[in-house]
Amino acid sequence: MTAVRELANRNVDQWHAATHHPFLDGARTGSLPAEAFDRWLEQDRLFVEVLARAWGLLMAKAPAEDLQLLADGISAFVAEMAWFVELGAKRGLVIPAVPLPAAVDYHAHLVAMAQEPYAMGLSAMWAVEAAYLDAWRSALPGAANFRPFVEHWTDQGFASFVERLEAAADRALAEASPAEVEAAARAVAETAEHEAAFWDMTWSG
Repeated sequence: MTAVRELANRNVDQWHAATHHPFLDGARTGSLPAEAFDRWLEQDRLFVEVLARAWGLLMAKAPAEDLQLLADGISAFVAEMAWFVELGAKRGLVIPAVPLPAAVDYHAHLVAMAQEPYAMGLSAMWAVEAAYLDAWRSALPGAANFRPFVEHWTDQGFASFVERLEAAADRALAEASPAEVEAAARAVAETAEHEAAFWDMTWSG
């Protein structure tokens, strides 16, 4: 049986690039420029909306045992969108913003993955969430001005959700053909590439 984490571990350097970045280092040390962080917030608000829609597509093909997990994910994404709107009013963000090129590419990837066979699509969605959690954990405990955000994206509730998602992806992979497992490995690798590009985009503009 192949576990989804094993797929990510096939290329340790690639996963490291998706989860470690000067942007995150800056959130940890306090050197992250406010404009870069605000740009990330604006782009992540767009990303979460696309993610909710992609999960809706994936839900249509999910086994019954995974429906609650996917419904919980969509609900969490919608709640996060509302939180971004509140945050945007406080920080003067553009909500919704115009998606930057790397974001457009990532959005297309998410929608495409959601329409692939279930094991492949769910593995890609796990990579999104697991990389996000690993990335923000690299910024712990966070400088004073970023600490509430770092804590928000690394709390136990989110960590537990990622664990549930990993278990579901492992079940899907256990029932997948060897060809589907290899397709899932490619999906995880491509998702990690998009994650790294997203950090680059919001860091440099």
